[in-house]
Amino acid sequence: MVGAVLAASLLSGCGAALNDPYPLYERGANILYSAFTERPKHLDPVQSYSEDEATFLYQIVEPPLQYHYLKRPYVLEPATADGMPRLRRLDAAGRELPANADPARVASTVVEVRIRPGILYQPHPAFATTDTGEPRYLGLSATDLRGVRGLGDFAETGTRELVAADYVYQIKRLAHPRLHSPIFELMAEYLPGLKV
Repeated sequence: MVGAVLAASLLSGCGAALNDPYPLYERGANILYSAFTERPKHLDPVQSYSEDEATFLYQIVEPPLQYHYLKRPYVLEPATADGMPRLRRLDAAGRELPANADPARVASTVVEVRIRPGILYQPHPAFATTDTGEPRYLGLSATDLRGVRGLGDFAETGTRELVAADYVYQIKRLAHPRLHSPIFELMAEYLPGLKV
């Protein structure tokens, strides 16, 4: 008798949670619920520094390399890169050294990253062009923007292919005096010319 009462009380805890915050109709759907501890302050990759912002940025910005989610220890793999980066080690005179060269002889390293062709930006009014290839919405006046409340209010959108220069531009933005980048000092140690 005691065993039956014990089994019944244990089984009563196996039902649905009484305080489940997720709607019943979403159960079984492919939805990831996530919480953040603080409101995101920056959605600019140069200024972003918190994990709460990364949740959104990883859906917007694609890096050349990423970590494989399941492999341990962590392994880098190409994301927008067309393969893994090619490293060239140079001596003080700029001559290429073999991969197994003594680290004391290596004066600098050149990292070559090729971007996979065919990656397009999300269609956006900023990429819309005229028949002559000029930006369609560049230099609009306040009168031209009357009635425009959101991106969907623009009649035309366009896209373009991602190129390596887009990443170079983002790296240069790290040094912009009006943008506080939390990683600028660290990156400036490794990227010649970033710090003047």
